[in-house]
Amino acid sequence: MPARVPALGAPGRTRRVWFVCDVLGIACAAGTWVLVLGAAGVLLWARLLPAGDAAYGLAHGALFHLLAFLALAAHARAVLTDPGSVPLRAAPGGPRCPLCGCAPPPRAHHCMVCGRCIRKVDHHCPWVNNCVGEDNRKYFLLFTLYAALGSLHLLLLLGVPALRAYARGDWDSRSTVTPRASLVFLLLVALKGFLFGSAMFAAQVHAVCTDRTAIERLQGERAGPGGGSKWANLKAVLGHRVSLAWISPFASPRPQRARAPLRVV
Repeated sequence: MPARVPALGAPGRTRRVWFVCDVLGIACAAGTWVLVLGAAGVLLWARLLPAGDAAYGLAHGALFHLLAFLALAAHARAVLTDPGSVPLRAAPGGPRCPLCGCAPPPRAHHCMVCGRCIRKVDHHCPWVNNCVGEDNRKYFLLFTLYAALGSLHLLLLLGVPALRAYARGDWDSRSTVTPRASLVFLLLVALKGFLFGSAMFAAQVHAVCTDRTAIERLQGERAGPGGGSKWANLKAVLGHRVSLAWISPFASPRPQRARAPLRVV
């Protein structure tokens, strides 16, 4: 369950430190960091440094490490941000969730892993050990984007020289056993990252633009009333003013809040 600590400079108020204590989720989230950091290290020592070209190594190393840094920053924000949990204390008399006791607003669903009702929850993702909901959807979207871009860069970095070597007929003529194993590791990480990142990014963009979560699609529920255009829905998640903050995992969009309880799900 999430913990709370006193908020600095705000006597009598609390600031939520959100962290889901789920063993599988913690292992998957930690494994994500291990794979990304491991791929960055192996890329440097097994591919870029042996190339012997300082400009080549600096350019590709800087690009991949930038994408990896942004992906991990967005991942951390997705893990540690309250996805939109409904307060447990609510006005008496309204409908309540039988599992956590809160008064769920429209489009809120209870997550059995988080143990709370989450506003506009799309799904619970073990790779971020958290629900993807109203307040952390931007960070999950950016995580999948940068994971897909970093993996695509890695695939091109490995694939283009391999194709050239194959065309020349000297496949792996200068390789030893250790570099081959390292490059296989990089290739597998890149394939996994690209398939996961691109698929999840496309699914999230579709969900955001249509303003319909995965749970609502599975349960045959309609989107919320008064849904705007695709552009308006996108701005509601990334920020109402188009700027570089849209692609920054360090910029927090204005939080949205549901207004009134509707029903228990």
